[in-house]
Amino acid sequence: MTTSWYYESRKAGSFPQQQKLCEALRWTKYNLEGQKLESPNVLSAIRGNALTIRLLALDEALEHFSNAKMIGNKVKEHYAKNKDCGIGGTLFAENSRLDTKGAPIEFIEIGKERFEFKHIDVNLALYEFFTNFVSILDRLSYEVDKVYGLNIPKHLLDWVKLTSDVGIAKVRKKDGVLADLLGKYRYSFYTATRYRNRLAHDGIIDFEVERPEPIIHLRENPDDDKSNFNVDAILYCEDKRKDVLTLVNESYKLMLQYYRTTQEVS
Repeated sequence: MTTSWYYESRKAGSFPQQQKLCEALRWTKYNLEGQKLESPNVLSAIRGNALTIRLLALDEALEHFSNAKMIGNKVKEHYAKNKDCGIGGTLFAENSRLDTKGAPIEFIEIGKERFEFKHIDVNLALYEFFTNFVSILDRLSYEVDKVYGLNIPKHLLDWVKLTSDVGIAKVRKKDGVLADLLGKYRYSFYTATRYRNRLAHDGIIDFEVERPEPIIHLRENPDDDKSNFNVDAILYCEDKRKDVLTLVNESYKLMLQYYRTTQEVS
């Protein structure tokens, strides 16, 4: 049975290994949920499941895209019913693509309905998503270091360091399958981590809104201000959410196998 402590209780089937590993480690020095408890009856000593909190924050970030998705669906419905009719109001501009530069609000009329497309919601979604995304990777890095006893200094321990050539080499000495898994995601997550760094340092990143749906586009290369806007932001974030859930679940499975093979659960 999955308790509300774990992400699985909110998104069934997405992270089934989380509770298994955490329960196996709960009464050991490898506890991933906070301080080691004095006994199974003293639950107040647990501070929280850090990975659950970060995953829920990632989902919350995606909810900021809901307004854009709703307007997009309205546009599709309007076109389906009125194939020969344009959409009035401010939906069409002189240019088919608008560089928002963080503009706060744009009014869109679809039929007789008027909507506010709030660019601040897009900025919030992007900022919260990418910062939480990398936070999940950093937390996983801490947990891998803890369970495998890699002894990477805390001030150097994050996703970039863990998946560096030196970090992967340390993991490989303990678990070659996990090393290969981390190495695979090191490359597939690289662009997402660069989006995060630009947001963390610059505050916002440029995006464009394609008409008429609208579709939010990010630059292909977040480090190049002349790079083309050809990345669908919502689809990209939703795909990365799926990928990071796959990574943490597969990592937890390997960590549990390693612990059961090399340690005695007390």
